[in-house]
Amino acid sequence: MPWFVVLRVLVLGVWIAGAQAAEPIDINRADAQALQQGLTMVGATKAAAIVEHRRRHGPFHRVEDLTQVKGIGTSIVERNRRRITVGNTMLPADPVPGSVPVRTVPRR
Repeated sequence: MPWFVVLRVLVLGVWIAGAQAAEPIDINRADAQALQQGLTMVGATKAAAIVEHRRRHGPFHRVEDLTQVKGIGTSIVERNRRRITVGNTMLPADPVPGSVPVRTVPRR
């Protein structure tokens, strides 16, 4: 077997292993782009629907709650179960921009 074929197989194996070992996506904090890129069978429309559902109804408490979003069924949830987390539901789902306290810097 030629060396370049072996090299391509090794690179593909490392890439697949890295994709499976990625950090889980917190569906209560991820934006639409992160949801679309990190979840299988979730495109731009479904990712936007997840964000909108979260905005209207509050954070998801269980991974299974994702089925409440129109277009997301149990098959999509099961396919992505290892990639999804609900994180800490006590934190606000969508942090408000600019909510970090600003410290004043002393002038010289």
